[in-house]
Amino acid sequence: MTRTLHVRMYRMGFGDCFLLSLRGGDGRDRHILIDCGSITDGKDQVSRVAQDVIKTCTPRQGPPTIDLVVCTHRHRDHVGGFKDPAWRNVQVGAVWMPWTEDPDDLDATRIRNGQSSFALALARAVGPAAFDADASPLEDAADGVDDVNALAMALNALTNEAAMTTLHRGFAGAPPRTFLPLKDTVCEARTLPGVPGLKIHVLGPPRSEAAMASMQPPHDEVFLTRMARRAAAKAAPAPDAPPVPEPQGAFRASWRLPKDAVNHAKMGWTFESADERAVNLLAEEPDGDLAAAIDRAVNNTSLILMFEIGDQWLLFPGDAQWGGWEAALDEPRCARLLARTTFYKVGHHGSENATPRSLVEQVIRGPYTAFLPTRSMTQWPNIPRGPLVDAMTARSAVVVRSDDEAAATNAAFKVEPGLYIEWEVEVG
Repeated sequence: MTRTLHVRMYRMGFGDCFLLSLRGGDGRDRHILIDCGSITDGKDQVSRVAQDVIKTCTPRQGPPTIDLVVCTHRHRDHVGGFKDPAWRNVQVGAVWMPWTEDPDDLDATRIRNGQSSFALALARAVGPAAFDADASPLEDAADGVDDVNALAMALNALTNEAAMTTLHRGFAGAPPRTFLPLKDTVCEARTLPGVPGLKIHVLGPPRSEAAMASMQPPHDEVFLTRMARRAAAKAAPAPDAPPVPEPQGAFRASWRLPKDAVNHAKMGWTFESADERAVNLLAEEPDGDLAAAIDRAVNNTSLILMFEIGDQWLLFPGDAQWGGWEAALDEPRCARLLARTTFYKVGHHGSENATPRSLVEQVIRGPYTAFLPTRSMTQWPNIPRGPLVDAMTARSAVVVRSDDEAAATNAAFKVEPGLYIEWEVEVG
């Protein structure tokens, strides 16, 4: 039985939307949708993508049907498109989300509420006049805002309530929601009813909060330029160097009080040492650093999935950062799966801290196709990361950027201008 797998990368600017379609065999196509969102492209483009997904998943007879919808994590650039009302009429077989989305898990609720409340407060503080979490692309929301990076990351980390409501309670067919990985499982292999020949291996996010809190990779796991590497090697201060001044942080010195100036007990505060350290850390964080910390924390809740179809192994890591990758790489069963990768959805638009060097240079054994959803942005000139793209190419990867349709056309991928790039492969 000959079947073909179609992997469609939609053009979302700074955002992700991937449709996997398995065709052939018994005459019924199967579809898996992984994320749908953007922080740069406006409502019209996101709606156009949603309509194309729905059209593609509509058989000759019957309603549009998607076998599985995957939400890798709740960032706006991955889920914002699900607020489109057109999803209400789509029959969905199942919805998968990271364990941190489980409404019945107390730890998950605490983590989720903490991230969202910080993001909301920061977004309103950085860009109160431009704040519109639901409607505006980044370029509109950033008008008149001094720290565009902080605003972008804060907006991206917001609750995205309308989209998340669709994922938790929407779609036709009352699909079951599963929050992964399940407790006490490691590299679980799951199947989908009605989709023969498919296994989906769940590699992350980790259940350990300590692992999820590990966001910055060690120096040797980051794709740096040669200049940056030389600079880092020379970064150790000389013995007679003057002391480095303390950062100003989010609160000016004139706003701060010495520790003994406030009677915490009288005010009803009970500070443990860990609480005090946490508050002091936040006080020293400039807005941009705090926004980046929130952004990375949500990224580290990303589902990391490996789709096994015939002889193809498709790795979709969301925007996982170091904690998720480290947990997967340190688990032998997960590492063996990663080594088989034949397709890689490049994480976090090709940023320096979302793809470990060891994955590219040591773990993945053979040639592979890499789809990179990205867009050049003046405020993030190092995304996508040049050394990362060069390293993947040097290791026999075919790297396809969503914002470079000409290169994809020349490489014999199917291109629908302004909409998507598609890879097709036989899977037996």
